[in-house]
Amino acid sequence: MSYWTKNSSARSALLALVMTISTAAASATAAETACSSTSMELPPEARYPNGIARASDGTLYIGLITSGRILRKRPNENWEQFFAGADTVFASTTLRLDERHGLLWGNSPDFLPAGNIRPHRIFALNLADATIKMSLALPDGSMGNDIVLAKDGTVFLTETKTGRIMKLPPGGNSFETIFHDIRLVGPYGIGASGIVLLNDKTMAIANFGTGKLYTLTYGETQPGQLSEIMLPRTIENPDGMGLAPDGALIVLENGIRSGQGRILRILRPGAAGMHGIEVIRENMDSPVNLDITQLGCAFVTESRIRHRLLPGHEADVPDSFRVYQVPLPLSTIQ
Repeated sequence: MSYWTKNSSARSALLALVMTISTAAASATAAETACSSTSMELPPEARYPNGIARASDGTLYIGLITSGRILRKRPNENWEQFFAGADTVFASTTLRLDERHGLLWGNSPDFLPAGNIRPHRIFALNLADATIKMSLALPDGSMGNDIVLAKDGTVFLTETKTGRIMKLPPGGNSFETIFHDIRLVGPYGIGASGIVLLNDKTMAIANFGTGKLYTLTYGETQPGQLSEIMLPRTIENPDGMGLAPDGALIVLENGIRSGQGRILRILRPGAAGMHGIEVIRENMDSPVNLDITQLGCAFVTESRIRHRLLPGHEADVPDSFRVYQVPLPLSTIQ
């Protein structure tokens, strides 16, 4: 008689463990594969969403432009407050998850000050309890715009006023400038915006003010090389960017003046020559940030903040705000 026949309790325990693992794997798979074109309305007090991050279990985090508040929505649950904001976290315009280290990174610029401008900051929250792990003031009045995280936890930041790319290595306590170029400066003080890593040596960067996109090849021992991504037209206020599973660059066209916000797709952004622009979705109201799953589902925030930026539209105050879920087309050509 075998051990498993004689020890039914051990056999039952093993079967229970296998079923638990299978159920968890099925749930994770469902969280990754379920992607239809839909939207989720935010609570009435959650105004001007921007930062967005999605955890591997499907939990969504949403940050607000004019408040340091961060909302959380677990799968099949209602929105709840994850973080109430703080004196040093007064905006959450970019959110990036580092699940490996249990951190939620964010950008806190005093973008629409109500009084004296506070020093622009970058922060990190502990995912376990929403306490502040780090809050760093940027030097010399620098204002961060967007963040991307490398696999090792390095934080790359677009500095939007003077056109710099800054870096915070794991365990570091201050940002250093790794690249500076006048082409990343924009009119009205808003230049370098969206940033995404194409590979270990190349990133793509948007200039919100000029409507141009660039690739930056960088290294530890050599100066960076900035190259314009050739497009048939400039993009009206390119903002958040992400990389689709097929390597396509997904760009949010904010469209402040026209009001024609769009989600754009550009194949092979690192290649030379002219690139086409595919419109995935249009008629959006200032889309600003996004997160993309491994299977090509984009979660997009729509800020609806034109009336705070564009003279003559002060009365166009929105009555609700939403987060959009958009399936991305995928190509076999990379």
